[in-house]
Amino acid sequence: MLMTQPSAAEPSLPTILIVDDDPDIALVLKDLLEHAGYLVQVAATGAEALARAKTESVSAVLLDLMLPDMDGLSVLALLKEVDPALPVIMLTAFVEVAKKHASLTEGAFGYLTKPYDGEELKALIKRAVGVKHLSLEAASARQALTASEERFREVVQTAPDAIVLADGAGQILTWNSAAERLFGYQAEEVLEQSLTRIMPERYRVNHQRALERVRTTGDLRLKGTIVTMHGLHKDGREFPIEMSLSSWMSGGTRVHCGIVRDITARKEAEARLLQQQIEQQALLDLIPAMVWYKDAHNRILRANRRAAESIGKTVAEIEGRWTEEFYPEEAERYHRDDLEVIVSGRSKLGITEPYHTGAGEKRWVQTDKVPYLDTQGQVLGVLVFAQDITDRKRSEAALRESEDLLRIVMEAAGNGVLVVDVRGKILSANSRIERQFGYAPDELPGQSLERLIPEPLGLGEFDQQSVSCAHPGGKVSSRRHDRIGVHKAGAEFPVTIDCIPLTTANGVHVVVAIDSAGGTA
Repeated sequence: MLMTQPSAAEPSLPTILIVDDDPDIALVLKDLLEHAGYLVQVAATGAEALARAKTESVSAVLLDLMLPDMDGLSVLALLKEVDPALPVIMLTAFVEVAKKHASLTEGAFGYLTKPYDGEELKALIKRAVGVKHLSLEAASARQALTASEERFREVVQTAPDAIVLADGAGQILTWNSAAERLFGYQAEEVLEQSLTRIMPERYRVNHQRALERVRTTGDLRLKGTIVTMHGLHKDGREFPIEMSLSSWMSGGTRVHCGIVRDITARKEAEARLLQQQIEQQALLDLIPAMVWYKDAHNRILRANRRAAESIGKTVAEIEGRWTEEFYPEEAERYHRDDLEVIVSGRSKLGITEPYHTGAGEKRWVQTDKVPYLDTQGQVLGVLVFAQDITDRKRSEAALRESEDLLRIVMEAAGNGVLVVDVRGKILSANSRIERQFGYAPDELPGQSLERLIPEPLGLGEFDQQSVSCAHPGGKVSSRRHDRIGVHKAGAEFPVTIDCIPLTTANGVHVVVAIDSAGGTA
């Protein structure tokens, strides 16, 4: 026997079970509900919650979607197996749109979005406790109907949800005030009428088959379940409803009970949530980078398509999963950076790190990590933006290799060699030039060629147009000049100069080869 059924030992105050592994959140909720007059129990895991539900009398459950030992939706299903009438309110983060939708369609009483509004929470708990109480009253009506018929009728009439009782043939026996408001019929219009009057035509054949199955076989497969369907209003319009179903024998007569709730607002909320998810995903997918939103426990709550496809997955396959499932080697290092951002509340930008694709290819990314804040400025998690810079790093490596090769060639030259632009600015020089003119290593780059060769060499004639027109390959014949060189110490000496222009990605550069005609000082 489930301990959630009414008994003489049941405490006078309703008991609320909070299931959340965050001790701070659990403490805040516990204090709020205790001040509202409830008894409160706290469970940090799904297993502990199920154990309490099996052994203790619980009026309602506040259940977090993310638990350390199992998913909140799994706990919801198991709680419903323990007690189908137990109201379970899901606690969600606003970014978990898909799981909110799943919880609402799998039998949750409702959901609350973090951060919580205290008044909304208390109102929802009050309603859940009331519905739980009503369901218990309806379940015990078989034993107490005669002795407490007036009391039962009062409970039914004042219930916030529609309560409809029907006999084994589907004829309406009881129709409370909430049912009048919900379906638009007064009690005298529907009593002893068929339940098919308040259901769209597409449901009626299956409804009649179910009644016949119960009459002939006693099969009550829908007893204790919550059914989502549409109701039919007196004015002909359809609207979504959710029904908690029960059935019992009273005086040899089969009685069916349905507690009916209008879920139009919830369906509209679901539609808005799904639309929000679609719009958010579209925006995420437009970002030209891999994007993840992760919580403090290293779980991936949201991701864009570029991030998912980089490891050969879909977005749905990675959301809600642990980072180490996809990045086993890097997950710990990623998490350290995430926690640094979450704890400090400050962004961490320009992180260059390796990244392994789903095919095992090692690539390089530049990562920015930004704290994600709620409306009160509290850090909820971290947004991660990663740009693939593998091609850039390869280009940089190729450039360094090319520069090293140029340096080797220049040093191997038998004469002094300079590279200058067409304005005469020295870009690089080999060691022979430095010795010829008396300069220290790396002292000449950035200086003007006129410091070494005062007389102009006509480098301005080597512009882009003249070089490209002179030769299809971007090179013209060298020019030789006899000039006077000036040592850093001031001594002058004759030199022979060859100028060879070359077209590069940065414009025309000129290779200047200098031979000392009479030696150097």
